[in-house]
Amino acid sequence: MPLKQTIKERMIPIENYATITPDATLREAAISLRTSFSELAGGMHTAVGPRAVLVTDENDKLLGLLDFMCFLENYFPQIGGLPDKLMVKDIMLKVKVTIDASASLEEGLRTFVQKKISVLPVYDGDKAVGLIRDTDIFLAITDSLEKGN
Repeated sequence: MPLKQTIKERMIPIENYATITPDATLREAAISLRTSFSELAGGMHTAVGPRAVLVTDENDKLLGLLDFMCFLENYFPQIGGLPDKLMVKDIMLKVKVTIDASASLEEGLRTFVQKKISVLPVYDGDKAVGLIRDTDIFLAITDSLEKGN
């Protein structure tokens, strides 16, 4: 079952993500992450958006990301309040593996499995243009299976 699309065709564009600086506090990051992920509908927050915020420097260079698990792992011992001294740079997932926007979804799948990761920054040359998640690869595979490819 070949995955004929490219990473660029299935990625989430970088513009869809909120950004935060490495020197932001965990509290600030949590608020940014919630705003990015949910919207208020009928008085309740509903899940709609990205499950991560991007950590960028002053030149908008992608340094890492902060996802739900980064937050939860660091909040759990702090039940009752977030420490204001804990900074994003101390807990973020640093960018270690990337993929080119023109790469095939099969290359993306191979990278996810080999590196045991769930999100991968997508680059066009030296510029970050999006993120591809394991969810995006899974949906591409199931779309192909539904079509009988």
